[in-house]
Amino acid sequence: MRVGVAIPSYNHARFVAEAVRSVLAQTHADVELVVVDDGSADGSPGVVRDAFAEFPGRPARLIEQENRGAHAAIMRAVEALDTEVVAVLNSDDAYEPDRFERVLPLLARRERAIAFTGLRIIDEHGRDLPDAHPWPRWYATALTAAETEPTIGFALLVHNFSVTSGNFVFTRALYDRLGGFGSQKFAHDWDFLIRSVALTEPEFLPDRLMRYRVHGSNTTESVRGLMEAECADAIDRYRAELASSDATNPLAPCGENWPTYWDRFIRSRRAFWAPHLGRHAIKRASS
Repeated sequence: MRVGVAIPSYNHARFVAEAVRSVLAQTHADVELVVVDDGSADGSPGVVRDAFAEFPGRPARLIEQENRGAHAAIMRAVEALDTEVVAVLNSDDAYEPDRFERVLPLLARRERAIAFTGLRIIDEHGRDLPDAHPWPRWYATALTAAETEPTIGFALLVHNFSVTSGNFVFTRALYDRLGGFGSQKFAHDWDFLIRSVALTEPEFLPDRLMRYRVHGSNTTESVRGLMEAECADAIDRYRAELASSDATNPLAPCGENWPTYWDRFIRSRRAFWAPHLGRHAIKRASS
């Protein structure tokens, strides 16, 4: 199975070579890579070309554009790929060598499918962050949702334990049906993932097959208000996806599929849902 990888790159000259190497050194050999540099001013394009040169014969392409945002860079890279399976990798993160060898079999059973894995949380030097650090502590808590909720779809409405769009591997058919990523600045990953839940139950492989890097230029608390607004918008878009005629996942969280549990789920998280309950009491259009 051929897989295409989209790397949106912006001012990550320190990290992007590691990202590129982690794609081109996969044990699954049938990989195509497209990097879209989104107007970097730190020499990132040259770093990418040098990393390509380390893997002669591997299909890899660099596209440069003016800064248009992460979602636009991802979508341009995806559109430049010609593969039935697509993955995304942020330019400051990296894959483990056997990631695709382990993940691709999970997508073989359905035309519309998406998978993600566990991850290691590392610092700017590539070292695992200690368990007491806020990021690993949050991640450990978030993972409990996968064990306590009845489905992965429900768990993703509790915590986005996929963490990043760079953790996604999905079929082209699913991407095309969803119309790609939304235009949110911060929540385009969660929006894409939960809209996918309306159509197909995500596959989660707990093995830590990618490295997510926490460093000084990650998103900060200063944008929390915008992130919350984007998450509210994502829930509205999930509701719209459920109302479509081909929302086909019988496990998707909603009142029709889960008439008893859904009400209890909403009540237990009223602080999150209450400001928008009129819009977010998600049911199919036929209910």
